[in-house]
Amino acid sequence: MKINSLSSGLSIPNKTNYSNSNNSFSVGSDSTQALSTLSEMQQLISPNAPKVADQQTNSITIKPGEVKNIGSVDGSPLNIYFGPNEMSTSFEIMINVNDPPDSPRNQLALKALSDHTPSQFAKANSIVSRFQLLYAVANGTMSVKQYNATNLDQAVSTSELLTSLGIDVSKSFSFNGKSFSLDAQGNLHALLPANQLNITQ
Repeated sequence: MKINSLSSGLSIPNKTNYSNSNNSFSVGSDSTQALSTLSEMQQLISPNAPKVADQQTNSITIKPGEVKNIGSVDGSPLNIYFGPNEMSTSFEIMINVNDPPDSPRNQLALKALSDHTPSQFAKANSIVSRFQLLYAVANGTMSVKQYNATNLDQAVSTSELLTSLGIDVSKSFSFNGKSFSLDAQGNLHALLPANQLNITQ
């Protein structure tokens, strides 16, 4: 999904060319760059994808190549997948131009597009945009300072997203093994290990 409100000088990894404003979808020339098999695509739209958050440990974990659930929109599961160079969700799956239009893979991608309304795409985008940025911070491709300075007008707040995932924002939480906290204003802070407390974030 395309984050339209990002500042022009900011580069975000795993960004696709999707925009919910016109119900367009991503097109890929090499199926190995995205979900490469029909079974993987079916997993992406499955209602049984594992949840991304663990309430017991107040943690979020998602590795490249995994499909995880990050919520729902009007009863439809919102699942997400991060590949080496792209991101896909259950609301947007990359079309492969090397496959015929009526291939099972492309038909499934088109069905994912047609099954949702513009309003539902907007709701999904508001969740995915925020999650994508948190993922970038957790994986070291965006700094906390950049994250807090990024204005996502149409996205849910960090607190809203984390709470919806079952994360208790009144205490520290982890994302892919890195610890963070939110202050009263909703700003993100990295909690450094004891041996790094003198390092400026």
